[in-house]
Amino acid sequence: MTPPLQTILEAELARGNTIVEISEWPPHCRLLVMLAQQFHSSYPLAEGVEFREIGDPHYWKAEYVLADECLACRL
Repeated sequence: MTPPLQTILEAELARGNTIVEISEWPPHCRLLVMLAQQFHSSYPLAEGVEFREIGDPHYWKAEYVLADECLACRL
């Protein structure tokens, strides 16, 4: 993952969240990393990083996106 998303991922793993899926979700995400639980915190947005509330039970609750990489969390 890009460094800004990797930082968020590492913080979530340190708080006990776990990765349940690593895949792609074309055409939006070349790399999609899905976490088992909701994000434990709000994180400062580095340049180019977007936070989106999705809230769709068919997909996921929220995501941090940078370019074509997505770090998402389940509902």
